[in-house]
Amino acid sequence: MLPVLLALGSGCTVSDLNYAQLSCERAIDCPAPFVCVGRGTQAGVCVPADQGVSTSDGGTCDTTTVLFSRDVQPIFTVRCTQGGCHSPSSPAGDLNLAAPGTVSRLVNRPTSPDCNAAVPNVVRVKPGEPNNSMIWRKTSDDPRKCFERMPLLPNALSQIAPCEFAKLEAWIRLGAPDN
Repeated sequence: MLPVLLALGSGCTVSDLNYAQLSCERAIDCPAPFVCVGRGTQAGVCVPADQGVSTSDGGTCDTTTVLFSRDVQPIFTVRCTQGGCHSPSSPAGDLNLAAPGTVSRLVNRPTSPDCNAAVPNVVRVKPGEPNNSMIWRKTSDDPRKCFERMPLLPNALSQIAPCEFAKLEAWIRLGAPDN
């Protein structure tokens, strides 16, 4: 199916790719923004992440072996760069989340000057410390974030796509490797 683009009030767009009901066995079988939801002993199906269930509720969102290139970059690509907000041509907050080079622009890097003025001395990604990483704070809607939650939707990533947020959090917790 062709991607359908949703326009957001900020002028950004978010791709709403439709892989719903695609058969899957593991979380990686469903491209972001979809997650694999198991059906007992049968194969699971891909559902939009906001309809998926977290691992604590019996879903198949696997965060044990998170790879940046396979699990995290696709989230940034679909939710952050395709609408233009954090693309190379117009990086909001001085943050380009398009591949290649995303990890080097995140890990131990300062936030934008405006964000740093609002919440000083918090880097974009602090390896091993999700709650000391601004990207985690903004996508979890932590009150210690600067400015708006991300993505620019009514809810933070942790609410609209719990599996995607869990993968981002796991990647940071694993030391934010460039893998």
